Amino acid sequence: MTEREKTTGAHEENGVKAQEDQATDATMAAGAGEVTEAQEESETPQRPALTERQAVALLEALLLASGDPLSIARIQEILVCTKAEVLALADELQKLCAGEDRGLEVVVVAEKLQLRTKALFADYVRQLMAVKPRRLSQAALETLAVIAYQQPVVKSEIDKIRGVDVAPTIKTLIERNLVKILGYQASVGQPALYGTTEDFLKVFGLPSLASLPAMRDLKALVKEPGEALEVSVTAEESEVDGPEVDQSLPSTDQASGQDQPAQS
Repeated sequence: MTEREKTTGAHEENGVKAQEDQATDATMAAGAGEVTEAQEESETPQRPALTERQAVALLEALLLASGDPLSIARIQEILVCTKAEVLALADELQKLCAGEDRGLEVVVVAEKLQLRTKALFADYVRQLMAVKPRRLSQAALETLAVIAYQQPVVKSEIDKIRGVDVAPTIKTLIERNLVKILGYQASVGQPALYGTTEDFLKVFGLPSLASLPAMRDLKALVKEPGEALEVSVTAEESEVDGPEVDQSLPSTDQASGQDQPAQS
């Protein structure tokens, strides 16, 4: 065998050995990958199947941990269930909270669920929080009512209904996050269009704007002062966790005075 033939044979042997080594390395890597995936699967915690009562308790835990209103869509993602199933769980939780031995209740606010303390314990909770309730003046409440029923509405329309310049009061309502600018009217000057916020629904315990009392119902209350007074007291006491409706003048109104007469 010549020297050239020996050299060629050695090269071929080295090439075959290198291919075998590469194949072995690839096999080992693939095997390591399979082990890693298997380990990951085994290490992933599997959620235990919940009974109906446990699911209700889980919903209570989620609402308590959230504090703020929790959207039904988000609850669906967490529980991996339908909207109807979430509402059914909320209904069961509300029934459990209805007992005299429970201090919380479930409320629906703009397609969201929230746990709140019951109105019965409002005074005790306020004492714990040691915070003076924030209140709105009569002028602010009237302006807020106009916006709630007429929205989207421009300031000039509110001025006409109230008969006064409501600019200071609207500023107060915006600062309290009860009113916001929804857009601008396509007219001369493009005046702002005002509407209520989600906090407005929270304060008054309304699931949606559709739950506002009908105008004919309000007129009926005006004819029965005693009943109207009782409703107003109940509405004031019903809000514990959120900002509270107030009869005293807010700071903005105190600085700028009551609603100014509307300028012609």
